[in-house]
Amino acid sequence: MQKALILSTLLLLVAPCAAQSGPDAVPVKDITPQELFAGLSRMHVIDVNEADNYAFAHVPGAKLLDYDAITPEVLPADKSGALVFYCWSPECPAAGMAAESAVKLGYTDVRCMHAGITGWQDAGLPTEP
Repeated sequence: MQKALILSTLLLLVAPCAAQSGPDAVPVKDITPQELFAGLSRMHVIDVNEADNYAFAHVPGAKLLDYDAITPEVLPADKSGALVFYCWSPECPAAGMAAESAVKLGYTDVRCMHAGITGWQDAGLPTEP
């Protein structure tokens, strides 16, 4: 029982961008900081951190949005374009929740940078203040 609880807790910590399971599952793909950097010009990047964290450092060109305010009005009109959501670190579930919201709105190429901005920085990639 204790092993199952520990495993469940670890899975929640390491997979906040993972889609739900079951009949309402949504297809959210994971993307590494390096993959995002390589395709940055072809993707819409959305930072769901708090405003002060965004002001401190964010992926170049990322748009700041509240994770719980994902609506068609704040997202690109093209629902087939690549959308990438990220938060502060792998422990933050906000990016996964925002990504799932986008899928439910009909977006078809939704990704989550599980590493967050801390993983981006750890990879030595550039940020904007």
